[in-house]
Amino acid sequence: MTPRRADSRSLARRCAQILDEKKVGDIAILDVAQTFQITDCFVLGTGLNQRHIRSTGDYLIRELRKDGVRRVGLEGYRDARWLLLDFSDVIVHLFLPGDRQHYDLELLWGDCARIEWSSADPAVASGG
Repeated sequence: MTPRRADSRSLARRCAQILDEKKVGDIAILDVAQTFQITDCFVLGTGLNQRHIRSTGDYLIRELRKDGVRRVGLEGYRDARWLLLDFSDVIVHLFLPGDRQHYDLELLWGDCARIEWSSADPAVASGG
């Protein structure tokens, strides 16, 4: 694994932990580097409603900015049914439940490896 991919995976895990802090559900990280030329990882999550998706996206941007990571793109903020946050090597997708099922990125990118991550909350990580 190249250093850039290692950094991408670390950033993807950090994104997943931040989403987890904000109670985003069904978080998954896909390694799309071998299949998709413009990014290394997708982080997927399901929000409770449009307000939750927007506020989580805003929070993610603020938290990553503290780490020196800048957002390079943003799509879907107004409707917040599928919010895409582009951090260059990592793209975060936040969905409403029905939209996540409809677009089914896990199936579309099904041959890509999943990246393991740990919850920021020890109670969640231990199943307690």
